[in-house]
Amino acid sequence: MTESTQATLQSLRPFMEKVGKRRSFADGEQLIEQGRHDQQAYYIISGGTRVVRDGEELRVIQAGDIVGEFAFIDNRPRVATVFAVGETEVIEINRQDLIQSAGDDLASLSDFLQIATQRMQERSLPEQGEDIDAFLRRISREALGHRAVHHPYLKALANGEYPDMRWALADFGRHYYGYSAHFPRYLTKTISQLTDPAHRNGLMQNLIEESGTYSDEDLDELRLAGIDPEWIVGVPHPELFKRFCDSLGVDLGHVTRDSTEVTCWREMFLDVLGEGSPAQAVGALGIGTEGIVSAMYKNFLPAIDQIQADPRDAVFFPLHAMVDDHHQETLLEIARDFADTKEGRRDLTKGMRKALFLRAGFWDWLHARAKDPDLAQESTDVLS
Repeated sequence: MTESTQATLQSLRPFMEKVGKRRSFADGEQLIEQGRHDQQAYYIISGGTRVVRDGEELRVIQAGDIVGEFAFIDNRPRVATVFAVGETEVIEINRQDLIQSAGDDLASLSDFLQIATQRMQERSLPEQGEDIDAFLRRISREALGHRAVHHPYLKALANGEYPDMRWALADFGRHYYGYSAHFPRYLTKTISQLTDPAHRNGLMQNLIEESGTYSDEDLDELRLAGIDPEWIVGVPHPELFKRFCDSLGVDLGHVTRDSTEVTCWREMFLDVLGEGSPAQAVGALGIGTEGIVSAMYKNFLPAIDQIQADPRDAVFFPLHAMVDDHHQETLLEIARDFADTKEGRRDLTKGMRKALFLRAGFWDWLHARAKDPDLAQESTDVLS
């Protein structure tokens, strides 16, 4: 940490004291547990902390610095466990309490968030000696552990917890179509960022599969999974999703416009793919999107079984769980070429986190709707 960053944190101490609370920890006592979902950051007044991931010590953080900024900034599970080193005193800052303080001292809030983001980015740089495959495994684990993959919305679908499961799935279809139908745009936007012909050709093959074209090897694998090729060959993936919506009575032809939430997600995702570096685009579309499909879509399968949907009508989900594994492999190979520099690793990680953040926000919105269909329907009627 630079002297200027440390000085800025020290100047922010009165602000942190105001929005946070002091806590004391004995030597070896745990502040943070890897894998938990909580949103506190800690400014270390005295003592220090030891950061451990998967049993391996990463670093020691001394007084005058902050710890816990990853989950605080990105709203994701804790990436490491943190223990006190010696008698340690901290200021514990809750994310929600900090945000609610914005009206009282916006400048201090902005300074704190800027420093927390800066420290997260600095600590996200690859550890000395971490090879490319280890880096890719690490950020892939981070993506699969993200709230976007383990969201309460997905868990409630899998467990059949919504008051009207058929309505919840229909509402998902009506709104998710405004994102999924544009997947060819996401691919072409990413392809346009790439300069290596091998990279572009790899994603062109993914684009061909999106149009309903498969290799004989793929079709053999799909048959073994219970997917009849007649259901999918020659049918673009957006049409497969529309088939699912039709089976639930969602007439997408009469949807006059997408909701604001869907439009914002789609447009911001396109910005992530097109406005940053090629590595950011690959991180967003690959690790932060294709890399989580199998884990995410599996939550829909029990819900679809519960409403007794015809397998042909619901083929979009098992198909994508399989085909997108191939897409992921292609994008991981491209990511491997970007991961040989610190800048490339940073941008791969940045793109991944942006994509996951956007998806988690969409699940937040659908979760609230599915819990109260009557209120959600009133809102939809006004927008349509």
